Amino acid sequence: MAMQKRIFPSMFLFVLGLASFMAPVLAADLNPLLAPSVKYQSIRVARVLAVDRILLDDDEKIALIGIKGPRPPKQVDVKRDVHGFIIPDEVPEVPFEVEAMRYAKALVEGKAVRLEFDTQRRNDQGLVEAYVFLPDGKLLNAELLRFGYANIKLVPPNMKYAPDLRKAYQEARHEMRGMQGEW
Repeated sequence: MAMQKRIFPSMFLFVLGLASFMAPVLAADLNPLLAPSVKYQSIRVARVLAVDRILLDDDEKIALIGIKGPRPPKQVDVKRDVHGFIIPDEVPEVPFEVEAMRYAKALVEGKAVRLEFDTQRRNDQGLVEAYVFLPDGKLLNAELLRFGYANIKLVPPNMKYAPDLRKAYQEARHEMRGMQGEW
């Protein structure tokens, strides 16, 4: 009888700990916002809103987890002559923001991608956050870091691919690419 009294509290604490550990896994099965959806296995990207944000065909905005890109480029007023023709710049320079947007658009705009979610589905601004996988299986979030078109921004609890993102960021820093180099 004395042995049962000592085992019961230990067993109770073990079951309680196991239940708290399994709660997020079970919640994903019960909550459609946390559960993976067939809808996100192959969904088309309508537009790239910013280097770190995309718009899906169903008008849902997605923020890429783990990265912070430059702001979208501002529209530049072009100079025109008296006849309305554009006067070209003597030294055409492409701003970094424009180059980053071009790269992101070339990778995903108009293509079917796969989305994968992490522990926290929405960020502080209320946007859905996801890891975006390209048709060839590469992680878009990491590719943008690898070529220096974004900075790393890891925010717990969304850390599923943190090692991959860190590795891509370190590669860009080592090679001095984009934002991590002398742009």
